[in-house]
Amino acid sequence: MTWNVWGRFGDGWLRRQRAIIETVRRQRPDFVALQETWRRDGQAQTALLGFELGMTSAFAPSRMPRDPDPDVRLGLGILSRFPLREIEQHTLSTGTVALRAEIRLGTGSLHFITSCLDWEEDHEQQRLAQATSLATLASELVANGDDVVVAGDLNTPPDRPELKPLLDVLTDCWQPQVYDGVTYSSRNPYLGKGEWLEDQRIDYILATEGLVPRDARLVGFDEDHGRPPSDHYAVVTDVPVA
Repeated sequence: MTWNVWGRFGDGWLRRQRAIIETVRRQRPDFVALQETWRRDGQAQTALLGFELGMTSAFAPSRMPRDPDPDVRLGLGILSRFPLREIEQHTLSTGTVALRAEIRLGTGSLHFITSCLDWEEDHEQQRLAQATSLATLASELVANGDDVVVAGDLNTPPDRPELKPLLDVLTDCWQPQVYDGVTYSSRNPYLGKGEWLEDQRIDYILATEGLVPRDARLVGFDEDHGRPPSDHYAVVTDVPVA
């Protein structure tokens, strides 16, 4: 599962956070990638969610939109039902970061990676460089014989060249024959109107070729008293892992 949870923006972020917890709880994912998750005064949202959901958590600060509260730092998070063998923050091109957690499954390792690429429309070259760095990291891990999942807010539609470096080494787990999978929708009341990414699929779960998805779906539409808990919808994919 991957979800940009929109920090502490908008009205009623505490209410939204409760809805995020309940939405994740209903999906029962083994792994969750979070973007725009927050930390303040040593308290991380990932740890709070992990406690509520019975999951191990990790957090890494990153270049994200700034919260109006200068004491709030936004970043990336990972939640896991399995122990995290190794947690590492990787600096990608142009200073963007990725958070990687290694999980031991049977005789092999799964590397679960999340990142959030630049969102600005005129940052095509920055996104391309960031995606290339992320693809290089994934390729190095695959070369060691490990499985890799990259899940995150990549801020680019599927047909843009910025995504190609990642699609050259990983498989998009979305199943377009089901429906379009728009994750940044103009139907979402929190979305800023007229944004260049409006009504696009910009949140992804990508995996090594051997991890074949059985199902892919969106959640996070109306779990907050009829409203979405974030300005992004969440992506959930069922991928069998040996």
